[in-house]
Amino acid sequence: MTTATHPLIIDAPELAQDLLDLCDDDPKFARQADEYQQLAARLATIKSGGETVSAETAELLEQQRSALQAILLRKLTHPAGGCCGGCGG
Repeated sequence: MTTATHPLIIDAPELAQDLLDLCDDDPKFARQADEYQQLAARLATIKSGGETVSAETAELLEQQRSALQAILLRKLTHPAGGCCGGCGG
């Protein structure tokens, strides 16, 4: 995987090295990052008209992508799974 083409890095380029490191260190995270990349590519194909699906299917895929994005970004920004302490809670 190259971070230059990973859709997660398009939105958060400052996390490129962290993405590579976590993919190397955590096979589950690497699978999730790959799944996210595949979902993003499929959604791009759908949006460009290269694949036709029902509105419900497109919405489901978008929800899956969003949920996976949240999981990946949380792991990238809070790698130990802990709280950042920013909210004081």
